Order: sequence, then structure tokens, then C-alpha cells
Amino acid sequence: MSAEPVRAICWRPEILTFEAAWTPERPLDDLHLLARFEAPSGRVIRREAYWDGGCVYRVSFAPTEPGEWHWHTSCAEDPTLDGLAGSLEARPYEGELALYRHGFIRVADDGRHLAYADGTPFFWLGDTHWEFAYGERWDESNHPAMSSMFRGMVDRRVEQGFTVYQTNLRTDFHGVERYWVDGDLERLVPNVAFYQQELDRRMAYVANAGLVDALGIAWNDSILSPEGPRAMAATARYIVARYGAYPMVWTLAGEIAGYNPEMRETLIDRWREVAKVFEECDGYGHLQTAHYTNERPFASYYHDEDWFDFTLNQAGHGDFVIAESDYREFFAAHGTKPFIEGESMYELCSSLEVNGPREITPVMLRRVAYTAMQLGAAGYTYGAQGIWDDIWDASQFEADPMSRHLANTFNRNRVTWVDAIDAPGGAQMGVMRRFYEEQDFSHLVPYAGEAGSAVLGRAKPLASVAEDGSRLVAYYSESVRKPLAVAGLAAGTWRLRWFDPRTGAYGEPWEATIEGAWPLPEKPSAEDWLLVAEKA
Repeated sequence: MSAEPVRAICWRPEILTFEAAWTPERPLDDLHLLARFEAPSGRVIRREAYWDGGCVYRVSFAPTEPGEWHWHTSCAEDPTLDGLAGSLEARPYEGELALYRHGFIRVADDGRHLAYADGTPFFWLGDTHWEFAYGERWDESNHPAMSSMFRGMVDRRVEQGFTVYQTNLRTDFHGVERYWVDGDLERLVPNVAFYQQELDRRMAYVANAGLVDALGIAWNDSILSPEGPRAMAATARYIVARYGAYPMVWTLAGEIAGYNPEMRETLIDRWREVAKVFEECDGYGHLQTAHYTNERPFASYYHDEDWFDFTLNQAGHGDFVIAESDYREFFAAHGTKPFIEGESMYELCSSLEVNGPREITPVMLRRVAYTAMQLGAAGYTYGAQGIWDDIWDASQFEADPMSRHLANTFNRNRVTWVDAIDAPGGAQMGVMRRFYEEQDFSHLVPYAGEAGSAVLGRAKPLASVAEDGSRLVAYYSESVRKPLAVAGLAAGTWRLRWFDPRTGAYGEPWEATIEGAWPLPEKPSAEDWLLVAEKA
């Protein structure tokens, strides 16, 4: 039996629909339909079908190269679905979105950064939306400039230059009955109405905006219940089948190891098994990581395992000093894979500090973001209080117990999503991305000179230098009070400019002669600045 040819666009999913001979009682267990796609080059991609209600199964597939692909199916449980075959004609994407012009993201050849499929450098600039799957409203908004809470936030971040939406399904948090019929974790029948009516359009909107979806499926302790391991494995398999042809990164679960020492190894071991499900089912080799716990030294469990592609760190929100030495020590011990600072100093968050909370400002978040980048990170994830905790308006603090709890910890200033989406830090993170792309960030190497102090504000500028020695970028935080001399730069005339991380503007250039160890100039004001120096 042969199906009609399908026309497709490279890197964009097409859906093939099949009907089983009967309606399965346990659709994830009773029938397994696989499709094998062979490219003109000979590359093979295998995709599992997902059940979409009744006797309907669908295969989502995105071609990764132009030309004629051939596919055929296998299904041991239903002979009518076994041995089907067809072809798919893929043409290149002709739009403007970088994700589809260059292809899904991967680890770059240097092992330290990320790249699109064709090798073009990819700068990870993420935004954190833990409630995106159902908490953020699709058809409502109380923001005067947005008709939709969900779509308005996606559009704003795209305008600001973000490349990643860092999300979580929260299948464990008021979510069980959304994802499984009757919340039954024994039968595990997917609640396809929720997927069809709600989650499908959200996943598509993020992908169609040109954003990578860095998706976790739950929070750490959801796997501790008797049904937890099987339920999380089934969730992983179903999510990969349904959405794995989108540009994805699998982040496994939130704060994997938790904060109870007695459960740490159990959580790490059980989530490892779920990671293997993602790895086995994902025919594209989408990147996979784990949303780490906040600890010092920085967490490193899983780092040497094959499925683990890069570090998604959590430096925290004031729980610990966030110091230059934390990053240098981690890179020295675990610098063989890319590193993303994935959760730190969320804007407007009430910080967690021994000497009392304070509202996290753009200055504070810039310090962590630029520190991470200068010391070798491949990107940064921003977050804003009021968005990650999904606060619609002030009445929520009285009506919702979780929001009341957050009002006593992270959200003491009663920040809403409207406050958060208009906060200045989001735009300033877009400024940061544009700056580092202009400076060819993937070829900058942290300067290994004497480090500044982690305490008492006695910091030195953080310098990074181009691999060929022709360019220097130095970040001066507000706390810089000590000089830094950089050795090893090419002797001669250099062109220097100041860069304002608040506005994205460069100052007037000037020239300097560099010979031997060059003392960096003092910054133009007490604020944070970046210096760009290039060999003339």
C-alpha cells in the first residue's frame, strides 16, 4: 500500500495521519506505530506515532534536507498499519526565521558553544515561563498593549531578540488531569482534548515565532510517587512523538536533584532513566540537559554521561554569592561541554539573602549575565518575577495559596506579569545578545589572568580575548574597584570604544598604543560598562 506524496518544507513539521483497525483501550501500550524516513543523502530518521483519540495515530516529521524522502511504517500490533509506504518532497525554507534557514540547534564543533545545523553560531537567550502550558491565558490580557497574555509575551520577547523559551509542562502541579484522562496514572491515557485545544497551539506559536522550546515535563519530586517513574517515562515518550519535530531542547525536569539530601541520589537515578527515554525516542538528536539545582560548587551530576549535551546551571537568586570564582572553577573542572546560565537573579524577584531580601534590579541581573558570558558561557536565560509564577493581578495573592506563599518569599513586592513584561531587563538582555554577536562571541576566550575578589566589591574587570589576539572585550561591573593589566595582546595601535549595556550604544572611538602588559582604562562612570578594543 502506498500513500500520496506529501510536499514539505525543510525543518518544518508535516503530519501524517493513520487509522488503526480498532480503538485501543491503553493507547500507549496496546499499539506502537513507527515510521522510518530516509533522506536523499541516506540519513534515516525514525519517528513514533502519537495517539490522537479514537483510532487515530499521527506521525510528526520535519525533513532536514531538500529532496525526495521515502518513508515506510512498522506496527506489530495492527497489520493494517504495517508496511505502509510513501514519499515526501521537501523544499528549502524561504522565510526569514533563523531556526529554519539554518536548522535545529546542536553543539558547535568547538564543543564550547551552540550552533545551528549548518554551523552558524547560535546565541542562547532564554526567557523563563514555567506556566506557559496552561496558566498563561491565550484569549485574555489585562495589559493595555496586548490582546493575549500568552501571544503578547512571545511576541515581545521575539522583538527584543530572544531565541529560546525555557518552559515546563508542570504535569505534577495541578496538571495531572490535564495531561491524563481522569488523572489516572495507572492506565495513562493521554487527555487528547487538552493537547488539541490548548497545548498544540502554544507549542506551534512558540515554534512559528522562531524560538527554540527548552522544555521540561515536571518538577523533581513528581517521580517519587509509586506511579512516578512510569508516568514520567510515558510523558517523555508521548511529548517527543507529538512535538519532537519542532525545534526543541529537552531539559528533563525542574531542579532535578531537589534539596533533600536523603532523596538526592534517588531523584538523580530515576530522572536519568527518563532522560534515556528522550534520547531513545528523539530521532533528531535534539539537545538534552537537566535543569540543575542551585548549589555550590555548581552542580555537575550527569555531566560525563553521553545523553547530557550541555550544562543548564542555576546560580540562584541571592541564595549564595554569585562570584567569578564559581564560574572559573566549574569551567576548569567541566569545561568540555557548553554552559548556559539558566536561572539566576530574575528581575523584580525578591532576592534570598542572609542580610534581608531586596528587589533584583537590571544592574544585578546584568552583572550575572555578563559575568557568565565573559567567563565562557554559550548563553543566558533571563526571567522576571510575575511571569514565571504566573501572576495575573493583585487579587491572586489573596485567592491562591501558592501565590500567597510566593508573596512571602520570591514576590514580596506583589509583581504581576504586566509589571514583568514591561521591565527594562528583557530589552537589555537583547542588547547583550546583539553585542556578543557583533563581537563574534564564539571566538572569544576568557582571559586567564589574576582574578578579582569574590567579596567586598574588590572586583577587577572581566576580560575575554579573541583567539587570534586581535580583539578584547572587558566587562566592568558596578563593583569594579581594582585595575587589570592584560598581557599577550599584539603590540601596536588599537581602536577602543565604550559600550553601554543599558542602551546598546557605543561611545566615540579613540586609539591607544599597546605594548606588553596593558592596563585597562578606568570606566567612564560608576555604572557598569563594556570596553571593546580592536587591533587597528
